[in-house]
Amino acid sequence: MAKRKVKKNQKISKKTLSLIALIVLIVVSITSLYYVNHLGNHAFDTKGFPTTIVYNTEDNQSIKVVSYVEGDPSIVLRRMFTEDNVKNVYLLFSAIPGTAPENTYLVRGVASISEGIGRTKGAIIYARELNPWHKYMMGIKMIGSKTKPLIYMKTPNLGGVDNKIVILNEGVVIIENNNFEDIVLFSDFLRTIIIGAF
Repeated sequence: MAKRKVKKNQKISKKTLSLIALIVLIVVSITSLYYVNHLGNHAFDTKGFPTTIVYNTEDNQSIKVVSYVEGDPSIVLRRMFTEDNVKNVYLLFSAIPGTAPENTYLVRGVASISEGIGRTKGAIIYARELNPWHKYMMGIKMIGSKTKPLIYMKTPNLGGVDNKIVILNEGVVIIENNNFEDIVLFSDFLRTIIIGAF
C-alpha cells in the first residue's frame, strides 16, 4: 500500500520577505521617478486650442498673448497672481554664464515682475535659475498651480523663437522672447497687468 505524502507547511523566512519588500520598493521608486520625470518633461506642453490677442502698450508697441485658458487674457493674468489663495509665485529663468550684457535685460525683467507682485501680494516671489528639479516639482504640481503659479522666462538660450506671452494654464505663464532686449518690454507689460494699471 502506497503511503500518502503529507505536505509540510512551508514558512517564508524573514530574510526572503525583506528581500521581496526591498525589490517592490525599488520597482515602485523607479516607476514613480520615471512617471514624475515624464510629467516634468511635458510640463510646458500645450493642450487645447489657444486664443491669441495682441495688446498695444502706451508706447505703441505690440504684445502678443496666447492663452489656453478661457476668458480675457488680461483678467486671467491679473487673477492668477493676485487671488487670495496665491501663496507663492515662482519666476524661473536661465542667465548666460559670466558677465554677458544680455543678463542685464534679464535682471531688469525679473525686477519688474517682482515689483508688480510685491506691490499686490507682498514678498512672495521666488526668482530662481531653472533646473531639472523645478520640472519635477511642476510634474507633481508642487509649483505651477493655482496656489503657487509659475512664470517661465523662455529666452533665446532656452529655445525662445517668438515674442509672446503664453498662458499655458491657470498656474503657468511663459514669457518667450527671441532676443534679450524684449524681455524688459514683456516683463513691464506683465507688471502693469498684475498691478491693474493696464
